Amino acid sequence: MSEYSPLLNRFNEVYFTVSGSFGKYRCEPTWSWQPPSFHDYDVWYAVSGQGHMHINEVGYDIQPGSCFVIRPGDRVTAVQNPNHMLTVLFCHFIVKDITKETVETLILPDKRCVNFREMSAVEPLLQQLIELAHRQAEDDPFEINLLLKLILTRWNRESERQSMPHQSYYHKQIILKIQDSIRLSLTETVNYESLAKSVGFTARYVSKLMKEYTGITLKETVTKLRMERAVHLLTETTMSVTEISSALGYTDIYTFSKLFKRHFGYAPSRLRSLHPADTGNDE
Repeated sequence: MSEYSPLLNRFNEVYFTVSGSFGKYRCEPTWSWQPPSFHDYDVWYAVSGQGHMHINEVGYDIQPGSCFVIRPGDRVTAVQNPNHMLTVLFCHFIVKDITKETVETLILPDKRCVNFREMSAVEPLLQQLIELAHRQAEDDPFEINLLLKLILTRWNRESERQSMPHQSYYHKQIILKIQDSIRLSLTETVNYESLAKSVGFTARYVSKLMKEYTGITLKETVTKLRMERAVHLLTETTMSVTEISSALGYTDIYTFSKLFKRHFGYAPSRLRSLHPADTGNDE
């Protein structure tokens, strides 16, 4: 479990709301930033461009995906590269009915900047936050609170991921991509070499990574994902056990049933018998 999980759970105890300025802007050619000492929080995100920021005399490069959480009392200066002008999203916010010390445990105390590898993880959320702040409809504060919590949760998690060795992060991304590819082709006969080639490796190497990070091999992963899909089809569709077996790439129902029982400890017919949509035609 993540060491930050207990902290993230505590977001449920607080209420976030927008304060002060917010928006999306392309910085002017002569732009430089030197605000007064902050009295609230500011989430500040670079959509495009390059630059450099100092927070409390610590320097940070600004690039697309750079996301800063600036705190009350922080001293901030920033400049942009005139050849790559910045476009930024930002929103000032406060936390109601909670002490500053408690907030510092919710937003990683030693962090100011996270560089998102996947910009889609946070940029659309910030865009939605700013749109809501502009609109100021009656029911928006509730959604604003949830969006700020989600943005800060992802900010914390991205920081945690970046503390991992780069190779570990890269390997886990490969595993996720392979798992997604398998889920989209569960009805097909698996060509392990072609599957591994899609991420630039051999089936033997991918299977070794799978075993190292998940505890099961590539072949065992295919079976596991098929069995997970089988549970969904047995409990949420009217497909017969025979149809499910065939749909998941098994040439006969007996092989499917044997693997299902080995995986879960009971036959697929038992699970189907507990479901209202039981066809009663198999096993």
